[in-house]
Amino acid sequence: MKIIHIESGLGNQMLSYCEFLAIKKMNPEDDCFIETIIYDIPECSEVICQWNGYELENIFGINAPNVKEICSDEQWKQIMNNIIKSQFWSRNWNYPVWFTQAFDKAGIALENIRGDFEEQGFQNMISEEKTLKSILIDTYFGDLVKRIVYKIRKQHYINNVNIKSQLFIKSSENLFTGQNLAFKFLENGIEEVDQEIRDTFIFPPIEDKKNKEMANVIKKCNSVAIHARRGDMLGYNAPCYKYGYFKRAVRYIKSLVENPVFIFFCDPGSVEWCKKNEKVFGLDFKKDKVLFTDWNKGENSFRDMQLMSFCKHNIITNSSFGWWGAYLNENPNKITCSPNITINTTHHF
Repeated sequence: MKIIHIESGLGNQMLSYCEFLAIKKMNPEDDCFIETIIYDIPECSEVICQWNGYELENIFGINAPNVKEICSDEQWKQIMNNIIKSQFWSRNWNYPVWFTQAFDKAGIALENIRGDFEEQGFQNMISEEKTLKSILIDTYFGDLVKRIVYKIRKQHYINNVNIKSQLFIKSSENLFTGQNLAFKFLENGIEEVDQEIRDTFIFPPIEDKKNKEMANVIKKCNSVAIHARRGDMLGYNAPCYKYGYFKRAVRYIKSLVENPVFIFFCDPGSVEWCKKNEKVFGLDFKKDKVLFTDWNKGENSFRDMQLMSFCKHNIITNSSFGWWGAYLNENPNKITCSPNITINTTHHF
């Protein structure tokens, strides 16, 4: 038995589902399940936003087997009671340890290969925080120097990090994993499940007037999606706004793309901020062609990802939602820009 944990918003759910596909591919004879417990615990959303809850079934029609389905009512009640009793959300979000303990007490023994988040010195598999060295490079060196440094760092990363082995796992043991979010990084073996991903993540047809009109605009011009993720991710993405990332990416796009049309996608609370801070993005709203998509909210938020995937090129932040828009972009000549050399995009700035 293999159980893959799923939580958070749509982009993260899609990444975790890719882990489900990878585990299933490596263990075709085993029973593989997803687990969506966090969406049933209100306290969790108060700590980490769970956005619109579990969305994979409603949007993509994914009917993955859920481990809850093989548990008796009494078993599931016991599992939930023990998980809630642990208050893992106040213990560094340490779901791997407390979930596997709860399953074990209910008679389902699992090996936790996701880690112990309360362990002293624990770090995420990949850190995306800006170091002082990176900040100095981004702030004081020219574009050519940055590209050379990023190329060296990228090659070092490729040579020294083996993410694939942490995703495509073959084991005879009963495992608990998921939420690595590593399928957005380089050298992870995603090509082995790429076709299944594209066959699975097919958006519902657009039927409303606003999105139809925007989709037509996007397809008829040299559209460039800018995913200006702020909101709950502002602390994480602050370096993108502070150290010229958007300026460098926009400058590069302009150097290669004729008559680009920049289309902003961002959380509703950040639209006005973006409109008042054009210089942060290296744009002149009076001269450059700039549009805003700001009407897809709540359960319709996924339409932004869909529209971003229609664009010819993409500029994203540290966001799985924006990354999916870039990854699902089928333009064979696409330029996809991200702020971190570990992210699977065509360019890094």
